[in-house]
Amino acid sequence: MDNFILGQTSSGTVQKATILKPLVMSIHLALCAGALLYSASVQADSATAMHYQVARGTLGQALSEFSLQSGIQISIEADLVSGLQSQGLAGVYPIDEGFRKLLQDTGLQAVQTKNGYILVKQQIKQNNQPKYIGELKQIDVQAQGNSRDVVVGQLPAITVDAIESGSAKDSYLVKKITGVGPWGERSLQDTPYSITVIPKELIENVQANDMAKIFKMNPITQDGGDQWSGNYYTVIRGFSSNNAVINGLALADWYSFTTMEDLEKVETISGATGFLYGGGRVGGAVNYVTKKPTLDNQRIIKVGNYGGDQYYVHLDLSGQIDKENIFGYRMNALYQDGDSVVDVGKKQKFISVTLDYKPTDNFYMDLNYAHRDMTRNGQKIPINVTTNTVRPKIDTSKSYSPDWTSTDEKNDRLMSSLKWNINDTFTLRGALLYEKSNRAIGVGPLAYTRADGLYDVYLYKYPDQGQEIKNLSGGVYLDSRFEAFGIQHLLTTGYSENYNKYFRTRNWAIYETLPAVTLKQIKDAFYPTGTIANSAMLPMYKTQYKNILIGDDITFNDQWSALVGFNYATIVQTTYSSGVKQPAYDKSKLTPTLSFMYKPFKALTTYVTYMESLEQGTIVDDTYSNSGEILDPLVSKQYEAGIKYSLLNEKLLLTSALFRIEKANQYSDNVMPMPKYVQDGKEIHQGLELTFTGKVTENLTIMGGGTWMDLSIEKTNDAELEGKKPTNAASKMAKIYAEYNIPLIDGLTVTGGVYYTGEKYGNSANTDKIPAYTLLDIGARLITKIAQYPTTFNLTLSNLTGKDYWASSTYLGDPRTIAFSVKTQF
Repeated sequence: MDNFILGQTSSGTVQKATILKPLVMSIHLALCAGALLYSASVQADSATAMHYQVARGTLGQALSEFSLQSGIQISIEADLVSGLQSQGLAGVYPIDEGFRKLLQDTGLQAVQTKNGYILVKQQIKQNNQPKYIGELKQIDVQAQGNSRDVVVGQLPAITVDAIESGSAKDSYLVKKITGVGPWGERSLQDTPYSITVIPKELIENVQANDMAKIFKMNPITQDGGDQWSGNYYTVIRGFSSNNAVINGLALADWYSFTTMEDLEKVETISGATGFLYGGGRVGGAVNYVTKKPTLDNQRIIKVGNYGGDQYYVHLDLSGQIDKENIFGYRMNALYQDGDSVVDVGKKQKFISVTLDYKPTDNFYMDLNYAHRDMTRNGQKIPINVTTNTVRPKIDTSKSYSPDWTSTDEKNDRLMSSLKWNINDTFTLRGALLYEKSNRAIGVGPLAYTRADGLYDVYLYKYPDQGQEIKNLSGGVYLDSRFEAFGIQHLLTTGYSENYNKYFRTRNWAIYETLPAVTLKQIKDAFYPTGTIANSAMLPMYKTQYKNILIGDDITFNDQWSALVGFNYATIVQTTYSSGVKQPAYDKSKLTPTLSFMYKPFKALTTYVTYMESLEQGTIVDDTYSNSGEILDPLVSKQYEAGIKYSLLNEKLLLTSALFRIEKANQYSDNVMPMPKYVQDGKEIHQGLELTFTGKVTENLTIMGGGTWMDLSIEKTNDAELEGKKPTNAASKMAKIYAEYNIPLIDGLTVTGGVYYTGEKYGNSANTDKIPAYTLLDIGARLITKIAQYPTTFNLTLSNLTGKDYWASSTYLGDPRTIAFSVKTQF
């Protein structure tokens, strides 16, 4: 929080006031190579135009929204703006012109300082020289430690709380999202998609060791269960959504990595995302936003325990390298080691370093490098429920996997982005990501249920050489702002591409069997004796998505706006046989999106949206009568209508969305003697989502909601499956997380959550029913000072009742776990 000094009394006493710290509008997107086009001599200019959507209303509210959208700091004297109204602002304007329209007929004007703008009464002329009423004598900036002081003569002191958007003090309510596909940064309320945002303070305060805890508490996501490696799985709107998006860059396949301590926030978008990210993601997408450099110096060290013996230390350093704030840095480092409550060992070493460059307000560029080395052993064993067996009830507080099971992951990631406001009309954005990972699975057991209550187990052993995965993702967009026939346009054109290439050794897995054993016998199983000779590393497959996009963000007036876009998407799937490239699947399709938004008043946004999503078709193999046919990409369609409503002076956001997804199918028609592989039928997912985030009272913060869905398979090659529910998809979820600040004890907050996930099915015949479950979490944290350093003590108890449950069809849920931490800022 920055401290600003405004006002000097006749006696010379300086009074302090705290000023609103708005969000910086630049969101860190564009290609690193574009920096070569930029001349360092270009200076920031208040004439640089931006697109604004500020509703008419009180002047204080209008200026607050203008500050958020422009990224400038505004000092506001409460008495000056009290009772005044503003006509609002809609369209593309330079900052000075934006101020003029907002302050029209108020008798006020904005004066620029080195650190932002202040509001004063309009100037008068004396002897043909402008003079400010109030005897404005001096505006200067002085650096004092971690604060910046603004000294202003003959102005009364004011106080406006400086609260970071998405912080606990701000009720975890994030008002802007970093971007959805080509659209870039937007107001959350005015984005016509169902979106939830989990900010960094909430991730930290619930002590999330991985994404399972976040998916558990998010009302539109379902915990997909633990995995041996890579990102955690989740289910959105009844569909598996495993392909991550990182800083807006979509990955082409499921494998990547996430370190919770490096996340700024997690943005989850429900529904089809074909226009936004190309192929895949029929149910939705999860965007992991990493931390960036801060303008203020930040020194944070945290030590804690995620449960059992999982101790860790985390260091977060950030700030500016030079006095002019041109170069910034951010470093996050983590060391974690120890076994969980169920003896799952996790040793993790992680470091992330980000440098940014911002010579003027209209240019931003950053470069990030991250490295993670993680080893897990004794991991949860996948248990497959076979036909004609009963899903067992298992104590989740115990480990059933041999201690020698292990996975070792080494990840390196390089990311760069920039944003350049070329002039009043054009802005260039883009980003680039390269990731290389090595994943070595030593031994992994798979268990299968039997009718007699015992298990058949396969002990798979893999080579020490592991597997290699390469991810590449990038995009470049050009925004054009213009007005035509009184209608404001923000036209975006661009190109994005992402691919995933997977390698593994020629000599792959071997296995040994353990028939008819108990869970304890699985735990005590012998280490497989077979050996695998080293062999050449060969490519196995490559997945590519290419997108040529055009979209128009249209503002008709203060009430009506629209998003219209088209993505010419190409899917390329290449396979290899013994390292030799085979004929590739290469097909393209045009996927549109159309959204209309209506705001009857500032606090309420309604919308309707249509979007499509693509999935790969196939090259039909020689077991079918249409052998060799290359089928078109599968086109799934989504219809959505939603409402977003800000209550209690914008402290609480309520959202609701009605949706219908029609997912295309492909399968064998089973016609004999030679069946044909066809694209036909639909899987229908339709329902209602409700979410809420914000403050109910000054001391009570809530976040949660619910999802109710009707899921069915309309047509398939097996008539007995028509009308059945898809697997691993709960049709009902209801979740709430709450925090209450104890008024009598300053800094003490108690927390709790109740998370219900309804029943789902583990097989396509719907004979294996996975029971519903409700999980309870409680916690408390205390914010105090030790030797003048802000210090936070945090304690969290997850799964309070020790509920035994299945997170997915093959993985058990997490047991009761106690986590604690101490964080100090210095």
